[in-house]
Amino acid sequence: MTAAPRPGPVSSPIMLDGSAGGAVCVVGAGYVGLVTAVCLADNGRDVRLVEVEPTRLGMLQQGRSPIHEPGLDRLLAGVVDQGRLRVTGDMAAALRGAGVVLIAVGTPPTEDGGADLAQVRTALDAAIRHAEPGTVLAIKSTIPPGTTASLNRTLVRERLPLVMCPEFLREGSALSDFNRPARVVIGGDDAEAVERVAALFGHLDAPIIRTDPTSAEMIKYGTNSFLALKISFINEISHLCELTGADVDAVADGMGLDPRVGRAFLGAGLGFGGSCFPKDVRALDHTASYHGQTMWMLKAAIEVNAQQRRRFVAKVRDSLGGNLQDCRIAVLGLSFKPGTDDMRQAPAVDIIRHLEDLGASVSATDPVAIPKAAPLLGATRLVEDAYECVRDADAVVLVTEWPEFAALDWVRVAASVRRRVVVDGRNVLDGHALAAMGFAYRSVGRRAILPD
Repeated sequence: MTAAPRPGPVSSPIMLDGSAGGAVCVVGAGYVGLVTAVCLADNGRDVRLVEVEPTRLGMLQQGRSPIHEPGLDRLLAGVVDQGRLRVTGDMAAALRGAGVVLIAVGTPPTEDGGADLAQVRTALDAAIRHAEPGTVLAIKSTIPPGTTASLNRTLVRERLPLVMCPEFLREGSALSDFNRPARVVIGGDDAEAVERVAALFGHLDAPIIRTDPTSAEMIKYGTNSFLALKISFINEISHLCELTGADVDAVADGMGLDPRVGRAFLGAGLGFGGSCFPKDVRALDHTASYHGQTMWMLKAAIEVNAQQRRRFVAKVRDSLGGNLQDCRIAVLGLSFKPGTDDMRQAPAVDIIRHLEDLGASVSATDPVAIPKAAPLLGATRLVEDAYECVRDADAVVLVTEWPEFAALDWVRVAASVRRRVVVDGRNVLDGHALAAMGFAYRSVGRRAILPD
């Protein structure tokens, strides 16, 4: 296939309405792959989803999701029952008649912070072996800038076109993010292949950015790294607010009204976690080092993120008189954010381990993440009932801002605890209402509120 002229660094966003011929094959049933496959099938596409892990494959073939994502189970069961989504472990069968193959496998961090591309290479190798002539390969996995160009040279060569189509899904709101994206980014050197992939998303009311593959990769890393920097910055501001007596919520509101700044990701708390931000920030710094650059701002963001969790533990310790030995701490929330059971880089893990290292015994609860948290927290008492979790606690510590915890009957909590101390790591509880119930309330970047 003759390559079209190389696109410029970033084309003008345009709207596209169209359809791609043939079935769509999605390789990998993680958050990105599963949500992408289900949403495309829900839009009427013929989708084949490849998953090789036996347990996950069995669940998916029964129409059950192996991950917690609001609304996904219902949508998955519907498209499987209707025959629009077929889940298989057979790559050859899945690729038969497929016009586009979306690679959505994991790129976990290596020990030195780089992105492990082993799964991407394996998936591409299999796709190249079984794809029919003219099939377009598109990578949705997050890969360092320059990877697609390198893979094109070493794996794909001239037989099949390869493009980059990064994802911008947030766990807990992935379905709405897919169906109402801020933009779709597609990077490739073959204009026809880029249009084939763009047609998959033509039903979405979103601008489509066409660019070269390295720029597409950089857009993904730049976006996540910038948002991580923003989170770390407001957390540094929050610490200074505590030292000076300012209120970080008022500061963030005032900053956020400036259209150059924006209020999103200016919530002071326990920093970033999950499968994307920690991994991608380190991977971009690692990529920069290969080109002789040091990303000092990214290094600082990583350190601030870790420091914010240590500061929080110190706040819990100080709230209990400076000593946690033999104290009982109730932790509300385990997953890294509400709406998911993902425990990757969850602040709760670091915080609970630190509390236990300082001599505290910890009970913890979460609406959905206990099964995934259990292997990570062997010394922690994990309970499903929040009221059982807080019973006889010396301090109640909120780590994940699940709405269920804000909606607790705090009068009942007050009657159950040993000491009325609340430390809110997400600034979501009503401190004045808690103080009226006799609680001493501390949060992040704001003054403590003591009981009357």
